[in-house]
Amino acid sequence: MRDPRELRVVIAAGGTGGHLFPGIAVAREFVARHQAAVTFLTTPKAVTTQILEGYGFAWEAVSARALKGEGLLSRGRTLLGVPGAVLSARARLKKLNPHLVLGMGGHASGPAGVAAWLLGIPLALHEQNAIPGATNRYLSRLAAKIFVSFPASQDFFPRGRGIWTGNPIRPEFFEPAPPRADSPFTVMITGGSQGAHDLNMAVLAGLPLLAGLEDRLAFLHLTGDTDREAVAAEYREHGFTNEVAAFSQEMPALMRRAHLLVCRAGASTLAELAAAGRAAILVPYPFAANNHQEFNARFLVAAGAAEIILNKDFTGEAFAGKINQFRTAPEHLANLEAASRQLAKPEAAREIVEGCVELIRAG
Repeated sequence: MRDPRELRVVIAAGGTGGHLFPGIAVAREFVARHQAAVTFLTTPKAVTTQILEGYGFAWEAVSARALKGEGLLSRGRTLLGVPGAVLSARARLKKLNPHLVLGMGGHASGPAGVAAWLLGIPLALHEQNAIPGATNRYLSRLAAKIFVSFPASQDFFPRGRGIWTGNPIRPEFFEPAPPRADSPFTVMITGGSQGAHDLNMAVLAGLPLLAGLEDRLAFLHLTGDTDREAVAAEYREHGFTNEVAAFSQEMPALMRRAHLLVCRAGASTLAELAAAGRAAILVPYPFAANNHQEFNARFLVAAGAAEIILNKDFTGEAFAGKINQFRTAPEHLANLEAASRQLAKPEAAREIVEGCVELIRAG
């Protein structure tokens, strides 16, 4: 391998924040450890490119569309566009001349992964979810190493190529939390960057059932844009202390303040919970590809780090009942938090970078 100061890496990620943010965590590690030049190949969504530019990373657009879940006509159009997308990615890789391509899953990384293989550039992958997505399953035949967030994911890939590193997240989540006061018992609700309408409505339906606890409960609620005003109005009407926002860049600080989270079960969210050592009621998104969020959640449940309520069962009554249970059972909460911390993988980004560097040296 050349002088590490000349190390060039392409990370193919985008489409969703669940693929992009782990890629950013790895990119930051590449820069910190090897002063690498990192370029992202990504879908040209405004929100994606704004995030990358905010972190100071170069990016180039790659044309790609999802296959899974599309209608028959749309799938046909997508398949017809694959050769062109691969040729476009190949041209970009020839120009960038990277030492390695790291695919983070999602449709944005498909053409880049195939192009890397065609050009003889070492290819590694990272799979965030317990049930791998279609892109990584296809690319796993071409990749030399596949880093996974959940140990059972290795079974889906060619034997000997899977490495359990965990899901790389921002180091801020691992910062120690200051002591929390016992009261008010603070509940954080988040459905991810877009919010989750079902969660929001169930929480609102549960507020009347918590009447009389207004001075003992507080809520931190990230709603998504659509429901923000309605949710804030309901908290005001019922007299609960609350902070309501559509989205927040301050997730680590919010998690440190919370006693309990109610959230979806995306891979990054679960890694953040473990890093912060927080207990959660997980309500998996029922329409996630291959139902992967439920499988993600059950890994934490089996470890004694969280509880699960399926979306169809998450009602106002279920929410209020769980809040009362956790509020009055500090030992149970402490046990879940301790188990959550045991699942944390603070070295995930470093291990991925080291594995990639080994692959470059071997080449």
